[in-house]
Amino acid sequence: MRQALALIIGLFLWPYVFLRAQSSTRSEAKLVHRYEERCGYSCAQELAIDLGGSFAKESSDTIAIRFCSRESLPVALSTSAAAYSYVITILQDSYGYTPERVLFLRSEDCVGSHAGITATEFWAVPKGAALPGSIETTSAKSVRIDSMAVKSTRGYQAALKKLQDKLLADSQAVGIVVGSYYKTPSPLMKQRLRAAKEILARSKLPRGRYFVRLAPWTGEYSPGSPEPEYPNLFVVDVAKAKDTPRR
Repeated sequence: MRQALALIIGLFLWPYVFLRAQSSTRSEAKLVHRYEERCGYSCAQELAIDLGGSFAKESSDTIAIRFCSRESLPVALSTSAAAYSYVITILQDSYGYTPERVLFLRSEDCVGSHAGITATEFWAVPKGAALPGSIETTSAKSVRIDSMAVKSTRGYQAALKKLQDKLLADSQAVGIVVGSYYKTPSPLMKQRLRAAKEILARSKLPRGRYFVRLAPWTGEYSPGSPEPEYPNLFVVDVAKAKDTPRR
């Protein structure tokens, strides 16, 4: 009799327990993918489908992109292992995401093992769930990145002048010069990075307003391609980034 009563009660309570378990699972942020080396456009397209189509498909879900770096957020954004801006574009165009639903985080507790590359994580965050640990948080909407691709010596000189002018005009912006390489940095690339350091050092800009970095290329490229000869330049403006307690 007691066993039968216990069985009946168990059957009655099972749907409630199951729903509670589902709710608990949904209320936790989930790490969907982590990249330490390279995630170019093809990889980013597959990632966006995973995020928008499966792991964060509810209208109340958000996506947290965590940049694992001990350097400032502008540097981390410019040296990310993943083409995160392309992921965001697909989420907006194909899954109705708005910039407010994408958060940028920076953490020093998850740094990758590859020098010059910022390990990058993509988290699905249900409504009400705690964000993964970070020391800096902002929304994608609060970040503006202007990039300058260079293909000639004259163009490089003009881009460096333009970068200086933008930094002088906007006291919140940070300039980043990144010299990328596939396997081995070219002598010309090293020379042009030295020139960038010298030019920026002579400017009136404080040292913390610009950074010059040599970093492995994290996009796609064809085997046998010649090494890049010109750096890429970025002006990054993080309008409302805020410090968050270390967790």
